[in-house]
Amino acid sequence: MKRFLILFLLINTVITSQTNSIKGRIINENAQPIFGANIVVVGTNYGDASDENGFFEIKNIPFGNYELKVSCIGYETRRIKVNLDNNLKLLTVVLKTSVIETEQIVVSAGKFEQKKEDLTVSTTIIQPEFINRKNYKTFDELLRDIPGVQMNLEQVSIRGSSGYSKGVGARVLAAINGIPFYSGDNGDVVWEMIPLSDIERVEIIKGPASSLYGTSAIGGVINIITRLPVKSPVTNINSYFGAYDKPKYQTWRWNKNYRTFYGMEITHSNSVSNLGYTISLKKFDDLSYKRDSFSKKYLAYLKLNFKTSERSDLTIFTNYLNMNRGNFLYWKDSRHALIPKDEDTNKTVKSNRIFTGLIYHNKFSDKLVGDFKISHYYTRFDGYGVEVTSSDANLFRGEALFNYNFSKKVLFTSGIETSYSNVKSNIFSNTKFRGFAFYGQAEYRGLKNLIATFGIRYDYIDLMPVGSRDTISGKNALTPRAGLNYKLNDNLVFRASIGTGFRAPTPAEVFTTAGVGGGIDIKENPNLKSETSFSIETGLLYQYSSNISLDIAFYKTEYNNFIEPNLTKEGKIMFVNLSKARILGVEIINDINVIPSFLKLTLGYNYMWARDIEKKKAMKYRPRNTFNVQLRFTPLPFEFGVDFRYASKVEEIDFDVTQPPLALVRDGDKRVPVYVTDILVGYNFLLKNMPGKVYLNAKNIFNYYYVEFIGNLAPLRNISLNLQFYL
Repeated sequence: MKRFLILFLLINTVITSQTNSIKGRIINENAQPIFGANIVVVGTNYGDASDENGFFEIKNIPFGNYELKVSCIGYETRRIKVNLDNNLKLLTVVLKTSVIETEQIVVSAGKFEQKKEDLTVSTTIIQPEFINRKNYKTFDELLRDIPGVQMNLEQVSIRGSSGYSKGVGARVLAAINGIPFYSGDNGDVVWEMIPLSDIERVEIIKGPASSLYGTSAIGGVINIITRLPVKSPVTNINSYFGAYDKPKYQTWRWNKNYRTFYGMEITHSNSVSNLGYTISLKKFDDLSYKRDSFSKKYLAYLKLNFKTSERSDLTIFTNYLNMNRGNFLYWKDSRHALIPKDEDTNKTVKSNRIFTGLIYHNKFSDKLVGDFKISHYYTRFDGYGVEVTSSDANLFRGEALFNYNFSKKVLFTSGIETSYSNVKSNIFSNTKFRGFAFYGQAEYRGLKNLIATFGIRYDYIDLMPVGSRDTISGKNALTPRAGLNYKLNDNLVFRASIGTGFRAPTPAEVFTTAGVGGGIDIKENPNLKSETSFSIETGLLYQYSSNISLDIAFYKTEYNNFIEPNLTKEGKIMFVNLSKARILGVEIINDINVIPSFLKLTLGYNYMWARDIEKKKAMKYRPRNTFNVQLRFTPLPFEFGVDFRYASKVEEIDFDVTQPPLALVRDGDKRVPVYVTDILVGYNFLLKNMPGKVYLNAKNIFNYYYVEFIGNLAPLRNISLNLQFYL
């Protein structure tokens, strides 16, 4: 009996002392390994750190129930419950990025890396998870949810810098990795070309940035930064399907079926030795809720990153977009708001666009860094209607950028740029565009808690019809700028800036002579002058711990020779110069982590007073008040969100087009304030230890009817299902 008892105790001791290891891998939301994450068994001394491939192993842990705490700088901390026995499989832990508002890095404001808290201008940074959650089909859709940014159809405006100019002459410079991204003929931005799957972050500089970026940056900059090379191979499959609701008014129902939209994108990234690459293919179609407003698009994207040495690297990227779309211009009238005018039916536009950029980065020494950028943008479009319109344009650009640290107190940024465009078109004269510029900016940190910047840029631009010796406008321009940033304490930063802006007219604004439909013709204006601006901004950034941030900005911009389309006495549209225009405003953005890592609230308000000084009335298509609310609740694995945006009723539109004697757009003066509410529900899951996501988005959930531009009803309520896999 005694021997049996001893044997029983020995067996029991062996069983109760059984141990195992907790093994796993730490990755981010894009399935890339996280190096240096800390994994701790709560209440014990057991723990480990993830290696460069994200793997960890905690050895010799007795069987039982445990809680793991996983943390890493720059990511939200996660707690995971584990039942340790012989059946425990390899764990996969996905960490979400956690960004402290003031510590975010920005490169667009000064063309070198800075913390957001060190800037002298207002800046908004968009992280990739903001894009992924709402199933934005194209980049311009997400801009509608950004405080201080307004979209009029496809045309972007920052703090009232643009109204609507028929899709030509952008006043906000869009760039990919710092390379300007506007066409050589219209000077417009085609948002469909931007590869949403390869975005690391988006930096939006609010206010004139011509002192560094030149023409087209008179209203601000939107710089899309693409992802760095990955360490491990990953394939992302992103697909969506959605449908528009039927309008509640029977007279609007031009089709008995639900109109759908759908798309699929496959992106693969990997690194082989010193070469990193990303390739993406995307197809996205939209049957549209409006007749003759369909679109069928194909996007191909390739990026190569080559590490040439420890101090240098080369990046090459190219985008190709093929698009076939309807050309809906204006509604027939308000009772037939979803069909075009009879004379505008069955009009289509086919286009092909290729954008290629090359960036060579070299660290010459610990003090001197250089970037050399070249790009080519080819555009070709053909419009089919009563007559065939076409344009063929090539735009070449080159830039050499240098950052030199004289000392810890002084940093000097300088560069030279050149550009050349050749346009062949039957709607405006065959035109050549040439530009040259050089710029410099100094940042001084010699006084405690104070950062001072001063910069200036010189531009020479000419615009010349082929076969003519006459050049058009914008020959010389100087655009200086200065700014101050004062850090009162760790929580409060004040900033102020003063500067000028400049924009040369595009070939389309100067030379277009064609009928655009709806009974509207455009007349050329060879006497069109370049526009200039003078801007002042003061603001503050308050950060209370990492949970509350408040950004307030007061701004004023004076425009001279502001370019806008106006109606002539002959009833034709012509781009003309307004003698003077003025915009005053205040913008407030408040981020609150109500429950850190679970519940976040963002509030944005913008008040804007925009006036045509000569005519003593409001500038067209600029709402006086806008308000944005974004609420995110993320109890993993679920995600919930509500977005709301409001814009007050626009005071001034193109009344000459909507009212007698012309009345070319019937009921075109009908407009209302904007109230749009979107909701989303998401679920995160693992498929064979790789992350996946599914999102249900309902946009304009209350089916509110409004217009962004005359005779164009904004999207009806639509619901979509988005599925993402990382393999």
